Amino acid sequence: SGSPATVLVVLHFPENTASVLPAILNRRAKMFAKNPLDNAPLEPGQIYVARPGYHLLVKRDRIRLVAGPRENSNRPAIDPLFRTAARSRGPSVVSVILSGMLDDGTLGTAVVRRHGGITIAQDPESAMFPDMPRNAIQNVGVHHVLPLEEIAPKLIQLVSEPSSVDWEAYDFIDATEMDLNELHAMERQGRPSQYVCPECKGTLFELEEEGFAHFRCHVGHAYSVETLAAKQAEGLEAALWTALRSIEENNLLLHRMIARSEQRSLSITVANYKAKLAEGVQKARIIREALEVGSEPHEAIRE
Repeated sequence: SGSPATVLVVLHFPENTASVLPAILNRRAKMFAKNPLDNAPLEPGQIYVARPGYHLLVKRDRIRLVAGPRENSNRPAIDPLFRTAARSRGPSVVSVILSGMLDDGTLGTAVVRRHGGITIAQDPESAMFPDMPRNAIQNVGVHHVLPLEEIAPKLIQLVSEPSSVDWEAYDFIDATEMDLNELHAMERQGRPSQYVCPECKGTLFELEEEGFAHFRCHVGHAYSVETLAAKQAEGLEAALWTALRSIEENNLLLHRMIARSEQRSLSITVANYKAKLAEGVQKARIIREALEVGSEPHEAIRE
């Protein structure tokens, strides 16, 4: 209560659901939590929780809610919040990466650091899903790595310290706000890759930012290398399940054809169908084994 800080929160959450996080925070937090409205002013002592389905951006002293292209398969995503906060508020920004999968927030953490902000990551050893903090730590080098229970005291300490650096905010258009012409201009700074966007199947352009390679398609969907690999793995699994279904259906049909041919004493035809069935059974076995290998539990849920 009475904190000079403004807190903005992005939680990866299904887009077609309502966020109950503000209600949960208001049971315990001294600051008031809410889902903000678009173009609302940033006010101290408030917690603004991103609405599902909208990127949460900071533009100078106001909040923007943008239903732009997903980044790292998320909307809201962490990277847009971090990079717009850094460009709007510079050294007065403190970014925090908590438990989560893959690496959303890593590039944004680098932008915060380059603009003079303080970066914090939860100790991966204390995180249920250590990927996000671990990627930020390993790839950016955050200022503070802390167990969960030490993060709040550190934030209180940091916001109570006066900023010694003046920062002049500047106007910018974030990638999530760009129209097609602006996105095409951004693409020209990169080069076409051999990959397609997992969401819209358009060509992905490889771009370099803060020393990180990332990919963006011509309508704006963006992926880190790790997230793109994860989405490709999902696509491969879906293709394998489709192939398995097709093979199993064909095997069932072959069983029927064998039975009918046996009733008609067509021995050569039966032998031919049985050979095809044996081949189909072998293909199905190989695909099932590949699917089993790819379905190993995440390290966070292993005993």
